[in-house]
Amino acid sequence: MGYYAFMENIQLENQNIFFAGRGDKIDKSELEKYLIQKGSVLINSINEATIIIQGKFTPIHLEDTIYDLSKKQVQIIQIEKLEEEFSSNLDIDSILMAIKISKDNERLIKLLNNNFFSDDNFVKLLKLYDFKSDDIYDSDDNRDVCTKIVERFCSLIETNHNIQYAPIGVYYTALETTNPNLLDVIYNMPEYSISAKNAQEDQPISLKEVVALNPNTSKTTQNQILRNSKVNELKFLALNESINLMIQQKLFEKNIEEISLSLIKANNYDDSFIDRFLNNQNLKKEFLKKANLTQELFDKLYKDIDDINTIYLSSNLSLDEEMINKLFERNIDNVNINLLKNANCSKEKIEEFLKLQDKIYNISIAHNAKLPSQLYLYLFSLDDYDVNLSLAQNISTPKEVLKNLSTLNDKYINETLCANISTPINILLQYQYDGGLKNIISNNESFREFTRKMVGM
Repeated sequence: MGYYAFMENIQLENQNIFFAGRGDKIDKSELEKYLIQKGSVLINSINEATIIIQGKFTPIHLEDTIYDLSKKQVQIIQIEKLEEEFSSNLDIDSILMAIKISKDNERLIKLLNNNFFSDDNFVKLLKLYDFKSDDIYDSDDNRDVCTKIVERFCSLIETNHNIQYAPIGVYYTALETTNPNLLDVIYNMPEYSISAKNAQEDQPISLKEVVALNPNTSKTTQNQILRNSKVNELKFLALNESINLMIQQKLFEKNIEEISLSLIKANNYDDSFIDRFLNNQNLKKEFLKKANLTQELFDKLYKDIDDINTIYLSSNLSLDEEMINKLFERNIDNVNINLLKNANCSKEKIEEFLKLQDKIYNISIAHNAKLPSQLYLYLFSLDDYDVNLSLAQNISTPKEVLKNLSTLNDKYINETLCANISTPINILLQYQYDGGLKNIISNNESFREFTRKMVGM
């Protein structure tokens, strides 16, 4: 087959071709290889051409000549058309083999800059690129290649047009991509880490950690992470929702507390792991809080449970109404506080505790996301500052109450409202010119979605 597959739309065989101007996607040397294969040649005299390829920046003095020749039935091909067909008809396997043999990095970089390639072909080429153990943005070539990765695969470029020029663009690409082949490549790129200063709990810091966490990472790379046996990567692999039982078992068998904690948080475990979890107090604490509870498992955990562990169990969001009522029977303040926040807590229990007129219980109830609307209104009517802070944070608080909270004009309530995705847009718009609130609003997903719609994205 040679380097290039047949192009049926543009007939180039046995033609004398004059190239005017230049192309963005096809290097002249690349074009010559193709034309030689087809039995055509690049010529220096435009008057001897049977085909003229009109590229970008065609010299002005040639424009009239090209127009005159077109009237004499000389075929004129715009460079964009040729580039697109050239790219879509590449014999990619032959190209890959040639680059592997020649190790021509310059040619590879030019091909990676071709936007007409499919994503699959781009990633196949990317696998051949040698970062030479430099940081991903430490050389001009590395920077150019990473820029192309972000331009192709990162959706944030739609709202942040400079993100492709910063190393963090590759980080965000690895977070969001669903392409397992791209993730394979990114895992084997030189190390890059974001600052841990403002990182959230269980947020990956390095590119390799991001790949370990991404559920689209291939089983091949997941096994590579296991073999590399770096605890920071294994911790995020344990949090990966797509790992199968075999990988869960291998992670569990490492008997490293940090990894086991991640397995618990992600519910990535088999029932056979549970007794081992319960024999370690740190793991038991996390398991009580995070386990997906069945009645059978609840009964197992509740049997002979002490007060401290009851508090941990009471914060488990998978408790159903029957389990919640069982825990209420213990009548432990911290347990009651946790249960009143639970969306499965019955209306009867909520009303029972509201009648106690206890400030701490009222704060907890104000956090509950499944209250009837009238109870949110009642809590606001209490005119309690701390209850109002809880209402401002609750995404289920009715908009009427959120609007009333905004009229209180309190710094901390305003900050909390700005972070709440349920706060009405017109209220957020009022706050966006406040320097102290601007950054909080910019991270509010509802406000970001509103902004994207306003700019037509």
